[in-house]
Amino acid sequence: MPHTRRAFTLIELLVVIAIIAVLIGLLLPAVQKVREAAARMKCQNNLKQLGLALHGYHDANQRLPASFLNRPDLPSGSFYRWSALALVSPYLEQTAIFNNLDLNSSLYNTTAGVVVRPQHVPWVRISIPTFLCPSDVRQSVLPDWGPSNYVLNAGTGANGGAYSNTDGVFFIGSAVRLTDITDGSSNTAMTAEQLLGLGTPATPATTPQPYDIREYYGWLGAAPLSDAACGSALGYSDRGSRWADGSGPFTQYTHYAPPNSRSADCSGFFGGWKAARSRHSGGVNVGLADGSVRFVRDAVDPTTWRSAGTRSGGEVLPGDW
Repeated sequence: MPHTRRAFTLIELLVVIAIIAVLIGLLLPAVQKVREAAARMKCQNNLKQLGLALHGYHDANQRLPASFLNRPDLPSGSFYRWSALALVSPYLEQTAIFNNLDLNSSLYNTTAGVVVRPQHVPWVRISIPTFLCPSDVRQSVLPDWGPSNYVLNAGTGANGGAYSNTDGVFFIGSAVRLTDITDGSSNTAMTAEQLLGLGTPATPATTPQPYDIREYYGWLGAAPLSDAACGSALGYSDRGSRWADGSGPFTQYTHYAPPNSRSADCSGFFGGWKAARSRHSGGVNVGLADGSVRFVRDAVDPTTWRSAGTRSGGEVLPGDW
């Protein structure tokens, strides 16, 4: 009797392929959720490390670092502009970088335009993993700068988002002590997230709106800030590009708009409004002044969000904000 070989029929093969496709379709969202949960936890841990570094700086200096300083005692001191992130780098196991930063000279040299002084170039271009959120689609912005997804709380953005004497924890020339945070360290934001910009070009976009407001910020120069003006300003794409620079577009944010706001961010010479932003689903991670980190939803009450941005506003925050 002849031996017959059994094989799949075409219909059976199609059924098996369909079942495999369904299983993959069910599995991929679960894998994606696990991956995002891991990325969010890593991001929270980065903010936790940054919070501990800021506390370490406070213990050593009896104050928190300024967002950046003008140093009239130095040549080109108005371009000193070293960020709080640069100042706390030795508390983040980045002592080698810190020891090679010449903090007795300004970051930029105005005699040759607003360009980095040559001695700083090898160090400010280093990418520091603790400053990067794994959920962001970008890990770099400009080739000669190390970026940062993490920013410092400059307050509610009152008075046109002024960079000096704000109601937040970090501003130009600030020297805030933890005892100055009378709203309570567990009720006051210290750090949050931002998205990195496209980086090319770093100059304004050639056309005004629409552009992806998450990755750009408007520049108004000396013009007063307003919601209307910010919405129509030309967009810069170097958002978050420089951990070493303490100015608003790079290492600061405000509580003027809620997390992941649909309103455009903007900056000028004298002030800025810049929302906390992330690619986490539904919100952003926020580091509080007590060193803890919490996830704040985009739908947070706007009044509560602004209250969390002040260090001594006297507000009482709900326990579940």
